[in-house]
Amino acid sequence: MSHQHTYPTDQSLADACARNDQRAQRLLYDGYVEVLYHTAYRYCFRREQVEDILQITFTKAFAAIGRFDAGKASLKTWLRRICINTTMDVLKQEGKWETQWEEEMEIAVPPLPFEQLSVEEILRLIKELPREQRAIFNLYEIEGYTHDEIAILLGINVNSCRVYLSRAKKELRRAIRCNEGV
Repeated sequence: MSHQHTYPTDQSLADACARNDQRAQRLLYDGYVEVLYHTAYRYCFRREQVEDILQITFTKAFAAIGRFDAGKASLKTWLRRICINTTMDVLKQEGKWETQWEEEMEIAVPPLPFEQLSVEEILRLIKELPREQRAIFNLYEIEGYTHDEIAILLGINVNSCRVYLSRAKKELRRAIRCNEGV
């Protein structure tokens, strides 16, 4: 990602932001607001809520940017992680997550036939999932988090996480079949 010639690296841009350089802060915001918007939107699909999440995300990012280390992650990765954590905090505030199921085990679900669908169709199907299933599907399948990481992030147990994912995949498979008129 180009930060123009003034900040040739993620680290130089972050360091300038840490010094409260307003031009650097504007560049960082303008450079990443769109990717973070799309990240948060996939979880809640409500513009006002996404805007709140972005405001909190950038507030947290600017408060912590002095600790950014380009040796560990890119600015994009670092900012997306803050955005996802913020999004999960907001979703958790919406209400209690069901976390106990009587011996419901994760069922091996075959891969979803997403290659037949456009990105818009996939997003539309994900949007229809219940909040918990949508969050865990996004975290696991799209962001690449492990079940252990998701369980910690959401404050639920690993088995609950697996059940939500299994349910999400079953629901998506059903929706895809309906979509195809099969």
